[in-house]
Amino acid sequence: MSQIVLIAQNQPNRTLFSAEKIYTADTAFTTAKAMVIENGIILYVGDVKTADSLYPATTKMEFPGKFIYPGLIDAHCHFLAYSKGLTEVDLVGTKSEADAVKRAKKFAKNNTLPWLIGRGWDQNDWTNKSFPSMALLNKAFPNTPVCFSRIDGHAVWINDAAVKVLNLNTNATIPGGEFVKVNGQFHGICIDNAADLVKSQLPKVPFSAWEKGLATGLKNCHAQGLTQIAEAGISLDDIALIRDLQSQGKLNLRIYGMLSLSEENLGYISRNGMIYSDLFTMRSVKMYLDGALGSRGALLKGDYCDQLGHKGLQIMDVGKFEMYQQYLLNKGFQVCVHAIGDSANAIALRTFQKNIPQGYDARWRIEHAQIVSGKDQKIFATRSIIPSVQPTHATSDAPWADERLCSTAAKGGYAYQNLLSQARVMALGTDFPVEGISPMNTFYAATQRMDAAGKLERPFIGEQALSRKQALWGMTLWAAYANFDETRTGSLEPSKMADFIVMDNDIMTVDATKIPKAKVWHTYIGGKVVYQR
Repeated sequence: MSQIVLIAQNQPNRTLFSAEKIYTADTAFTTAKAMVIENGIILYVGDVKTADSLYPATTKMEFPGKFIYPGLIDAHCHFLAYSKGLTEVDLVGTKSEADAVKRAKKFAKNNTLPWLIGRGWDQNDWTNKSFPSMALLNKAFPNTPVCFSRIDGHAVWINDAAVKVLNLNTNATIPGGEFVKVNGQFHGICIDNAADLVKSQLPKVPFSAWEKGLATGLKNCHAQGLTQIAEAGISLDDIALIRDLQSQGKLNLRIYGMLSLSEENLGYISRNGMIYSDLFTMRSVKMYLDGALGSRGALLKGDYCDQLGHKGLQIMDVGKFEMYQQYLLNKGFQVCVHAIGDSANAIALRTFQKNIPQGYDARWRIEHAQIVSGKDQKIFATRSIIPSVQPTHATSDAPWADERLCSTAAKGGYAYQNLLSQARVMALGTDFPVEGISPMNTFYAATQRMDAAGKLERPFIGEQALSRKQALWGMTLWAAYANFDETRTGSLEPSKMADFIVMDNDIMTVDATKIPKAKVWHTYIGGKVVYQR
């Protein structure tokens, strides 16, 4: 009798999932009807009859008319900044400088912190297309220091009160940065390294002040079908917070952390090496070579067409960049470098080619790879280098990119199909909160080269569109590969983690206009449901 009870107690927790179609996203891109999971691991993927026969399940989950995909991976985002931003002034979508200040004044009525912090303004969306000035901020907030980050994070807009509190010398020369001036007077805009100088001196906001934002951010990720993200630039304090929350079961999301470059962080690597756990990995370092195209900080080979004599900003010295590469190579770490302009990408690719040993599985990443000349594109094929791109950047930049570059296509702008033909893999992300969090918008922009909001009248450099199969791989298997996690995640195959989503529509076949409207029904991480619509 005791033996029978023992067998009953040890009966496996096995579930059979069935759907209209299961896209495995494996290397053969096979499809199935059934998937068997036990203790968070996939046992079988195939047909329902065989699944029933080989793996009798204790539970059956049927999704008639629905479609199962691997859990989606955002290969480049800023989850903590996004979550924190949910408790700050939201300036995304403002139509003018005055509109932004109006929004800030409304938020300030309930602000309890010493500074007024916000993000999301984009002068390219404003009528005059010009950077804002200090005047309206000074009038609205004469005594409260203000710091509003541009949507890409590469510029900040501050007021006189902020300058005074920080004792900021706006006449100083900042290598790789700029204090924007008009007629010799500081205008309130700090770009790249100058912006970082300001942000580094802001008072630390306690987690208790934005804890609700993190809970909302996590819920939003799950609702979008995200089961894994690459956090593109975090501190040691961020890592401690993430690991603490995950140990408490408050952050059920696989996170691939790119450690921000600093001497302190390199010292940590020397003492401690890499971090591996079920939900968190840290084995890469994020660096910056240039700024962003929207704030004219991207480093170009030629002048900006709308600002002659200006080629952008080089944030890091090439000698230091190579020194850090060699150090991280010796530690077995992955190098992830922000490079947007064609000059920055040339520096990144040529030094990578020089420093990565031939045949070594480095998987070093070019984050953004927005403007890459045809000659430099070929370097991807010579070494283990991965382009990590954000398709909605292309459609967001489309209305003004040619103003900056004269001919975006001729200069190798947003050339995803060309890059993929060289690199053979491509990781796709959103860069949220710089762009919206929606992976469906990523999929739509990648495959159609159109924006979900319908602002573009025609595809932006349409010949560079990815196929739907390539886009799905870029958001699953290839993104997992870029995170050194393809043996655990990224596809629905036996022995892998049961990270998957159930969707109401087949994004592989549905009319393209319906892609942005496709909804996630359920999200599972490790076989456990974390979201239900």
